[in-house]
Amino acid sequence: MKFVKIIIFSLLVSSPSLALAGVVTTEFNNGDSLAGWSADRRAPADFKIVSNQLEMTILGNDLVASGFHNTQGMQMNIESSNILSIDMFIDPTWTLDQRYGGIWAIGHQASDAIGGWPIIEYHGTMGLSVWDNNGWQYPTAALFNVGEFNNLMFMATGTAIEYYLNGTLVYSDTSGDVDHFGGVILNAKNVGNDYTVVYDNLRYGTVPEPAPLALLGLGLLGLGIMRKRQK
Repeated sequence: MKFVKIIIFSLLVSSPSLALAGVVTTEFNNGDSLAGWSADRRAPADFKIVSNQLEMTILGNDLVASGFHNTQGMQMNIESSNILSIDMFIDPTWTLDQRYGGIWAIGHQASDAIGGWPIIEYHGTMGLSVWDNNGWQYPTAALFNVGEFNNLMFMATGTAIEYYLNGTLVYSDTSGDVDHFGGVILNAKNVGNDYTVVYDNLRYGTVPEPAPLALLGLGLLGLGIMRKRQK
């Protein structure tokens, strides 16, 4: 396994876009199209590429009566993937006890029916929050790096959904029946205040064993490899 990690690490450094044929990387460079994205529950105030990064803006005066629709975001089809990750900047001003932003997966069963919606989010003073078919969970030992980009990742193993923060396994869910991911959702919760979530380096695809474990050991990051400058 160590040898596999070294090989994949070398490939990521020398040619990240070609490191694994089954992995798609979206860097959100200036001029890139966002035409593949559509509103999830309700569109955010803004969703655009700025300075080679993706910005999703929530405006507090955009609240509606339905709490369900105050979770605002955009989704995109990722076909049939067993890995999904993104880099997200943790703003030091996010100090309230609220859901700020994160990444959601649309989980599918082997039959392609919906099997669940795994979620990893930054929850302000509570830190990490994850969602499985039993509801919200709070892995207290998992720490974000505030003022930096952090990598959020899911892997569908066939028997569980594994949740990773900066390459470290923080939670494993066996409560549902998710075989693969068919979509990605970038969502943030509107509770009446203005803020912007900055993302970079969306990655998804299908990778056979033993590559996923090696990738996860590396964090499948661009942190220090592919990640562009912090905003």
